[in-house]
Amino acid sequence: MQIQIIDQQTVAQHLTMQRTIELMADAYTSLSAGNVESPLRTALVNNKGTVLYKPAYSKSAGIFCAKIVSIFPENAARGLAVTPGIIIVNSAETGMPVAMVEAGYLTSLRTGAATGIATKTFAREDAKTAALFGTGGQSRHQLEALLCAREFETVYVFSRSPENAEQFCKENADLSSSCKFVPNPSRSVLKSCDVIATATTSPTPVFSDDEISDDVFISAIGSLGPNRSEVPDETLLRGSIVVDNRTAALAEAGEITLLNAAGKLPADFSPVEIGEVINGTAEAPKRTPFVFKSIGNAAQDLVCVAELLHYLEDTDDARSINL
Repeated sequence: MQIQIIDQQTVAQHLTMQRTIELMADAYTSLSAGNVESPLRTALVNNKGTVLYKPAYSKSAGIFCAKIVSIFPENAARGLAVTPGIIIVNSAETGMPVAMVEAGYLTSLRTGAATGIATKTFAREDAKTAALFGTGGQSRHQLEALLCAREFETVYVFSRSPENAEQFCKENADLSSSCKFVPNPSRSVLKSCDVIATATTSPTPVFSDDEISDDVFISAIGSLGPNRSEVPDETLLRGSIVVDNRTAALAEAGEITLLNAAGKLPADFSPVEIGEVINGTAEAPKRTPFVFKSIGNAAQDLVCVAELLHYLEDTDDARSINL
């Protein structure tokens, strides 16, 4: 059988951040409308990291896909990708494998785009100041997505390592000539931030509730797992939470599961999905601070893969192998 190989270079060449943000709107609305089947992911864990198995199916796209992605934080010290992965794509018509896609870059891109569409949907239109927590493999795409979503004048960059924050700002200066990137500022600047994006592996909150403004929008995409939370309980309880997928978030998002375990949420707690807000079937909650919690969903990968396959049908860029 013949399988198309879509490598990182091909993904980067044909999926811009702006287009991927548009695709995330499609993914979330399709997911909330029940037009994409996406069961809960399976996670296998050892003392080094986590391997996730994430399937999805779309009748309209005509494909099944299954992503296998790893999160191994110590890989950075080994000079290896922290989140390597692949996506296997099967035809909905025949079930035959039709493509294999490099998923490390794609995961980072679409995770950044999740913050992008959430910022476009929920942040104030006049937002000018943002903070980014984390300078790892996800962070460049988080920064790029923020800049696509709003015309920020300043982005403050926080990292556990001051050197990493400074290097990150230098390496990503190409993303904007008009926005100032400030590494390692005083934490007092958080009060002035309209948007905060968190992309860390921290098991505990990366800021305190009294450090932020009352009307800030927070996109929390890091700290994988039901026992980790990047956002303080106080912020979550006095504000509003919107999620990417309700069932998955209630089972796997530490920002929610830890509050549930402590008995701090009502028994019928049912957060709104971003797809419901975008497609108009639900209103965005009114209380602030406003938190978007994304744990990631295979529907995001599926729409990106479908876009790539559609593009490659009409070009000579496709590369195939026989198995």
